[in-house]
Amino acid sequence: MRAWMLAAGVAILATQGLVAARLIAPEQPDTAIPWLAILIGGVLFGYGMALAGGCLNRALVRLGAGSFKSLVILVVAGLAAAVVQRFAGAAIPTTLSDTPPVVALVLAVLCGGGLAALALADSWFRQGWRDVLGSILIGLAIAATWLTTTWLTDPTPVNFAQSAGDVFSFAAPRGLGRTLGLALLAGVPLGAFLAAAATRNLAWESFTARDEAVRNVIGGILMGAGGTLAWGCTFGQGLSGFAMLGVTAPVAVLGMFLGCLWGIRAFEAGGVWPGLKLATAQLLKR
Repeated sequence: MRAWMLAAGVAILATQGLVAARLIAPEQPDTAIPWLAILIGGVLFGYGMALAGGCLNRALVRLGAGSFKSLVILVVAGLAAAVVQRFAGAAIPTTLSDTPPVVALVLAVLCGGGLAALALADSWFRQGWRDVLGSILIGLAIAATWLTTTWLTDPTPVNFAQSAGDVFSFAAPRGLGRTLGLALLAGVPLGAFLAAAATRNLAWESFTARDEAVRNVIGGILMGAGGTLAWGCTFGQGLSGFAMLGVTAPVAVLGMFLGCLWGIRAFEAGGVWPGLKLATAQLLKR
């Protein structure tokens, strides 16, 4: 969680710095924002994360290190995303807020700096230099993607949910967004393979039981469908969206948090509805 917070903080500061330098121009979508669908999609995605043991990006990383389980998760997630795109429309690029430059810069310093400071406040996290360096590089990569795609006249976020759906959707538009998505789906496993090989962490991983396979398949389906409804995944909304101060990002991420909490508590309580009761009781108690 601290790694994600540091990556988000760096992404916000770097991206909004580019906005202040007028190298990136925020835009507004030309469609109404389906707030309820984004929240529900976030919940589905978060619950799927709990079932599958991580988000789509983590599945890509594990695939590069030798995980057959992750390949299955990505395939079913892509199929589910493609189906939802066909009936509900493709995931729209992250909504960007129409905020005055001075206000946006202040928000960037407060939010981005606050997240980074909160993440680095823990001495145990700071000692793991690989986590710190990796988080910083991810945040900078988000900003670099916004800059590069803006330069190519089609601002496009890093969005693994949409990218996975585009692979299995013949109706997906052929443009920079699809090209970027295919590059991400190939590049992340390749980078993970190189890192795992360099650290001798390559290992074949497969399912050990039928229940595990079913759980991961359901998790992949929920992430694919939910990520499309939410207009993005933990990267599409959680990092790329926050980096641009997207107005839908907090709603989607809130849904993902609630869905993930629900999924974790479902494991503890032994069922979906008992897990919902346990998660609700915990939230009300706090």
